[in-house]
Amino acid sequence: MAAYNALTTRDPVGRRYPVYEFGLEEKTTAAYVQANLEGERWSGNVGVRLVKTSQDVLQYLAGGTATTPGAIQGSAFGIFTPQLVSNDYTDVLPSANFKFDLTDDLVARVAVTKTLARPDYSALAGGLSLSPPSGPNDVGKGSSSNPNLKPIRSTNFDAALEWYYAPRALLSASVYYMDLSSYIGQGQSTQQFLTFDQAHPDGYMGNYLVTSPVNTKGSVKGAEFAVEQPIGENFGISANYSYTDAQEDSGRPLVGASKNVFNVIGYFENEKLNARIAYNYRSHFYNGLDRRSAFNQDDTRSVSASVGWTFNEHFAISLDGMNLTKEKLKYYADNKDQPRGIYNNGRQFYITLRAKF
Repeated sequence: MAAYNALTTRDPVGRRYPVYEFGLEEKTTAAYVQANLEGERWSGNVGVRLVKTSQDVLQYLAGGTATTPGAIQGSAFGIFTPQLVSNDYTDVLPSANFKFDLTDDLVARVAVTKTLARPDYSALAGGLSLSPPSGPNDVGKGSSSNPNLKPIRSTNFDAALEWYYAPRALLSASVYYMDLSSYIGQGQSTQQFLTFDQAHPDGYMGNYLVTSPVNTKGSVKGAEFAVEQPIGENFGISANYSYTDAQEDSGRPLVGASKNVFNVIGYFENEKLNARIAYNYRSHFYNGLDRRSAFNQDDTRSVSASVGWTFNEHFAISLDGMNLTKEKLKYYADNKDQPRGIYNNGRQFYITLRAKF
């Protein structure tokens, strides 16, 4: 009845439900040193970046007493206790990039790098949905973010060959490999949350098997091809294609990795007018878990175009059109016979006026 009265009277204190409140503070410091190298028909650089990251994630748990430090009281839904999870990590990220002029029109490039990408804030901090254990020796269940996520860490190898066979023309091919020693996928993790019951009014750290983002390992390997072909003085065509084989060590696909992606662009350019039309294709990819089942995005294809006019050195205008063929975004579960959603976003147009003084 108290909860009902708080809701019907729109009392902001009584209506408060802190389980869906959370906070995150992230501090980063970095230092970088680089050396540029050059010799006859080659150049490059080597460097190293030192990065330190500190994260504090605040979540609220149902339960507690009036004497629990930091407890939120007054809500019609009970007492809520804050839980702060802090993590610090330091990474050393070396890199080396080299370019070799094999001939006047043939260039080779090689790169070896170690990179870091921090987890998305929504993966670190979010609302909790927990079913508490029956006691300290039991395991509860739930779904949550994961404040203990490690960042994505990858060691990368890239090699490319570029042939500039004519003025404004290019033919290139490259191969790449990424060793993901730490990757963020979807699964279950064991986490601890402060838990209250009648036998433990001051709370205990209970174990929970939680559906959440988790750290895993994986690899990405593939190849890319590109061509740039001018036609006459003002026209031209460019195209690129990439093939990617990406998976976790467990055999599951990596989130967001499409096997095939290609783009074809036709263009016209002179001093005043520039116009482009592009066809884009991306094959289906795994998009994570949704309510404990797979969530995939179907193949996508679209046509876009743009036209721009430069009046003078100070003013220019452009018109851009996206999804001109009105393609739909389709999502499905384990297979295409299990649709999860279809979105029709229609065509989109943007007009931009640029002024430079």
